[in-house]
Amino acid sequence: MRFIDLDDFNPDPNWVVRADSVTNQLLAAANINDVHQIIDSNEALWGELKVALLSLSHDKCWYSEAKDKYSYLHVDHFRPKKAAFGIDKVDYGGYWWLAFDWRNYRVCGGVGNVNKRDKFAVSRNKAIIPTDVWQDEIIYFLDPCEELDVLKITFNSNGEIMPIHNIGWHYEQADYTIKCLKLNCKKLKEARKDVWVKCATLVLETQKLIQEDALNSSAYKKGQIKEKLKQLREFVKPKSEFSATARACLKSTGIEWVMSIAA
Repeated sequence: MRFIDLDDFNPDPNWVVRADSVTNQLLAAANINDVHQIIDSNEALWGELKVALLSLSHDKCWYSEAKDKYSYLHVDHFRPKKAAFGIDKVDYGGYWWLAFDWRNYRVCGGVGNVNKRDKFAVSRNKAIIPTDVWQDEIIYFLDPCEELDVLKITFNSNGEIMPIHNIGWHYEQADYTIKCLKLNCKKLKEARKDVWVKCATLVLETQKLIQEDALNSSAYKKGQIKEKLKQLREFVKPKSEFSATARACLKSTGIEWVMSIAA
């Protein structure tokens, strides 16, 4: 997971007008059945933003950083539309009034989206109606659009995503998110492990070349070092799959020049 800055996103003005119109219909609906019917009748609307939203993440899932290891990509409603099940598996009510608010959209791989469904546990200040301030909620899910949330997870050499803290609220959030989105499913772990191994191998090869060059410098060795540094930088670029895993690998070395690439 890497931070996705929604401030960089400007949806098509015509889309916003149409979305706002549907939201006004929702707010004027007589009952919850009408609300659900309006949502279902306009479900194609959020799909229109999929390509534009994907451009923010270089065509990657916002949660897993996978392009195809996590199956077909969906536009996910971060706060679910019709129901929101808490830790106790009780439905505390969905966020139907945010169904056509693009700020509530995230791009998610099919595996995670299907498993997430209507799970959305809130610790405090659950919003029930449109006038409630949902921004004040204390929620369990980590949000890729919140810069602090991205810092609450890390990766290990087995390709596993894990909480960066062992106890406390940040641990609970990370653990909940990992499990609810199946972020440690087999294909993801294998793909992340492959990235880790490749990065670790490059680090060892580069470090050896640097030590050899210090004893007997040559243009050839410098060229090799330059090429391997280029490869390492490629792994941590935002456009690369599992770049957060690559960064975690580089930071784990404790070697100053390696960590500078991950910065």
